Amino acid sequence: MVLSLVLGAPTQAQILYGSIVGNVSDPSNAPIVNATVTIKQLSTNQTRQMATTDTGQYTFPTVPGGSYEVSVTAQGFRPFTRKDVAVSTNAVTRLDFTLQIGAVTESIVVSGSAALLQTDRAEVRSEVGSETLQNVPVPPGRNYQQLFNALPGFTPPRNAHSIPSNPSRSLQYEVNGVVAASNNIRLDGATQFNVWLPHVTAYVPALESIETVNVVTNAFDAEQGLAGGAAINVQIKSGTNA
Repeated sequence: MVLSLVLGAPTQAQILYGSIVGNVSDPSNAPIVNATVTIKQLSTNQTRQMATTDTGQYTFPTVPGGSYEVSVTAQGFRPFTRKDVAVSTNAVTRLDFTLQIGAVTESIVVSGSAALLQTDRAEVRSEVGSETLQNVPVPPGRNYQQLFNALPGFTPPRNAHSIPSNPSRSLQYEVNGVVAASNNIRLDGATQFNVWLPHVTAYVPALESIETVNVVTNAFDAEQGLAGGAAINVQIKSGTNA
């Protein structure tokens, strides 16, 4: 008997991070090999760099959420820089570049571009960003879960149990007709199940401490797991140079 083992390419879990992917090509749509792609997180000035493959592709996995500047350079082409690129937790940000032939002393800079569409994953998702958390009125208790009332598929969030049994004052809600206990909320990657009351979460962070809330309600990737109604990923703000 002969046994064969097929190993797939390693995958990077995106629950804690996002990723930036794309293609680099010339005006004739031919791939540019060994172009240098650099990403810089604007809040910390940390940079990462890689070269495009033989097909002109590049991939930055495990990218912390935040605002980035992405630059591309190649011999014989004008450098191209795109500013204010938003990267979200549990999301793929695609940036394709077409470099123009010219001197390296010339450059193209794009800022304030339109919101990027999610084209690399099939999941149904919503995003509650820090701007929404800061500016949208939240009922007494300042619980981010109150904002789920505006998302499709959610029943109105409501109080559950007494204060002694639910001290975090987590709210209860159902998604797409599935029982509340089938929702899975992660805080920086850690599942927040209340052991005795699985339909509420064990801890609700302060509204001001949250960077973004990523909500997936259908077509989950396998990495989500433990979710039937909604997979909710809460990202806490990280430090910056300021």
